[in-house]
Amino acid sequence: MAKFLSINVTNTGLTAGNYLINADNIATVIQTAATTTAITLVNSNTAVDVFTLTHTSTGTTPSVRDAVNAAITAVPGGQTVAVSLPAGIVVTGIALA
Repeated sequence: MAKFLSINVTNTGLTAGNYLINADNIATVIQTAATTTAITLVNSNTAVDVFTLTHTSTGTTPSVRDAVNAAITAVPGGQTVAVSLPAGIVVTGIALA
């Protein structure tokens, strides 16, 4: 049974709300800047997708990366776990490439 991470996006309109990411396919989580974090997924066909989270600034601390990694390790089989972002940090956008 798949494990999912739930990330809430506080945008307006149709792009707002909770997004589910299959935790079993996550290969890397890298905070690429103070306001962006990239989650790379690899499926069984070695295809690669990258979710890029745009969030409020964390300064030089990669705390969004740490929050996503903590949620990955906390996920029991077949459950959905919300990513608990640090206080004051919100995800304002998500893009899949």
